[in-house]
Amino acid sequence: MRAMTFGEAALWRPGVVDTAERRMAGPAPALPSLAGSSPARQSLAAPSLAGQSAALLRAVAYGRQAAASEADILIEAESGTGKEVLARMIHQGSSRRGRPFVAVNCSAVPEALLESELFGHAKGAYTGANAAQAGQIESAQGGTLLLDEIGEMPLHLQPKLLRVLQERELRRLGENRNIQVDIRVVATTNRSLAGMVREGLFRADLYYRLNVVALTLPPLRERSEDIPLLAEHFLERYATGRGLRLAGEFLQRLCEHSWPGNVRELENSIRRAVALSPGEEITAELQPGLFEAANLAKEAQLKGDVLSDAGSVGAVLHPGMKMQDMERTLLERTLAATGGNRSRAAVLLGISLRTVRNKIRAYGLPSRGAYGAD
Repeated sequence: MRAMTFGEAALWRPGVVDTAERRMAGPAPALPSLAGSSPARQSLAAPSLAGQSAALLRAVAYGRQAAASEADILIEAESGTGKEVLARMIHQGSSRRGRPFVAVNCSAVPEALLESELFGHAKGAYTGANAAQAGQIESAQGGTLLLDEIGEMPLHLQPKLLRVLQERELRRLGENRNIQVDIRVVATTNRSLAGMVREGLFRADLYYRLNVVALTLPPLRERSEDIPLLAEHFLERYATGRGLRLAGEFLQRLCEHSWPGNVRELENSIRRAVALSPGEEITAELQPGLFEAANLAKEAQLKGDVLSDAGSVGAVLHPGMKMQDMERTLLERTLAATGGNRSRAAVLLGISLRTVRNKIRAYGLPSRGAYGAD
């Protein structure tokens, strides 16, 4: 069985779907027939979704079915697994291919600017708005709008997005007229939106409207048989003309690693190995620092230690403690345990980096330097 590549997936054409707007929650569709040569050293255009594992092929098959419909799609998967690649594949496999594919990262745009970025604004809508401007939703007219990390969208903007999804119309900031839009929305998240709904962090009506077709992608640790293929691909990409090869022991180490950063982490690891290897073979001995990222796997234990370690970081959690005090204490201890590393604290707490920064500011917690070297 050889790997399915992006090039093949991009040739998808709209077809028949049993029920276009149902969730893909039933039995998996028949997997594509991929008989052929070995995947070794095969050129891959989109390695995040390349492989021969059953978990990946099932995800790709679901995506192929979803592409044939006009339904909005929600992709929930860990960071680095290829959510945007899958979204682009769906776009290319739909009747909207050849039209705009517009991607907006909801966590990367400052909260104060996100409304204007998405919905556009009229001239004079705010200080500095010297001319009317269309937003990214309008820019996707006729095509696909990718809302990356939708869970980071502020609550006050979610009703406006819900109206776009329900009525396919929007109103620019500072205007009093509606604009009709013809778009398909694909939203991605690395968090559980259902869990956020239960916690009051995401609107239930928006969640159900987005969750018409629910897709997911397996993390790399659940498709370890694809790691050698991906490693060979990245070797070809970053070691062109050098004749480098991967030692068997090195490949074994790769397959044993948990890859918390998924394909993105694997790519960076191979790139670093290529840059540091003086010979013709990349070995584990020559790369003693290559698997430093494996320390992240220990954070499951660290997560449990944060609550049990009284230390000197604050009061012990106890029944009847105010939620605000408990949240502050947990954040303090997590930052202390990670040496002040806010990104790692966000991973441990299951929240966004933006939320960590906001909480640190709200509680007046110390700067990074107060925790010592990271």
